[in-house]
Amino acid sequence: MTTTYASKLTATDEFAAVMNPTGAAPAVSNVFRPKFGQAKASTSSLTALPPSVDRAVGTADQLAQAYQKLRVDVLDRTDRAIWEMLQQNYGFVQQVDSSPQKRETRNELIRKIQIRDSQGVASNATTEAVIVRYVFEGLSRQTRNNYTIAMEKARALDIPVTGFADFLAKNGGVGGVVETVFDHEAEEQATAKQMADAKANDKSTRTQWVTRLYSALAHKAESELAYAGEVTDWVPRDPKADTPKSKAEAKPDPRYEKGNFVFFVTVRNPETGRYHVVQGNVFDQAYEQQLLASIAERMDVTIPELSAAVQGLEHSIGFGALVANDAKELQKA
Repeated sequence: MTTTYASKLTATDEFAAVMNPTGAAPAVSNVFRPKFGQAKASTSSLTALPPSVDRAVGTADQLAQAYQKLRVDVLDRTDRAIWEMLQQNYGFVQQVDSSPQKRETRNELIRKIQIRDSQGVASNATTEAVIVRYVFEGLSRQTRNNYTIAMEKARALDIPVTGFADFLAKNGGVGGVVETVFDHEAEEQATAKQMADAKANDKSTRTQWVTRLYSALAHKAESELAYAGEVTDWVPRDPKADTPKSKAEAKPDPRYEKGNFVFFVTVRNPETGRYHVVQGNVFDQAYEQQLLASIAERMDVTIPELSAAVQGLEHSIGFGALVANDAKELQKA
């Protein structure tokens, strides 16, 4: 749906204006600082292999051949035979990781896997994953992943090489180890959840402050932009709009509610340095919050700095009630 009407939009001429330079409130310009990521360091390709690397790769080849022999010769393979085979690989993993030529050995194994399988291996793959991929050719990805996870869990629990097969037997085999959540994993999962929740709360708080910042800047700006072009309404119609609802179910859905801002597309004229307004866009509240969250995420400013700047601006334009109500929020941030 496209609606054309005349509208006025407060310009952003004062986005870089300094608020109360003699006071404690940060300048508004200071919160519009973009973040820039750091370039990843490049790694040079391997040119020459030390003898120790050749010997290590030779050991991996012997293990791979032993595995193929096990598949052919042992028709009635027992779980114990597989576990002991995995135990040898488990020991080799630790041998590689403790070697001064760990990086070179891993790179050479990965290179040979790429040649053999015509498929790459992630450079950040664990040594367990690399060796399992190299040795257990022809197995399904899921089986290889299970072998890798079993080894990684055993190392996290400091299971000695000689006790790896017994560790598998005690915990119901490879599948049992994969499914078991050990104590250290439960703690890691709880920590990961706490970090995820904290990150989500930080994102929500920053987005709320940026929303208020733009609202306050609209009242602060002294110039206005007269626009009589198209303003496209991108808000979808609620498919349940015609469905009878109880009062408890009548909570507005932000996916189908109009947002509070109009987002303009402009093109800069390089000759005059002025901007040509092409089109205005109104989005639903849910998508609008995504756009504001993206802006907030790119700001290289802490929440206390952002909140102080916003409250300082609100105070300067007479939003006293908001400033008073936010005293506790600033302390929380």
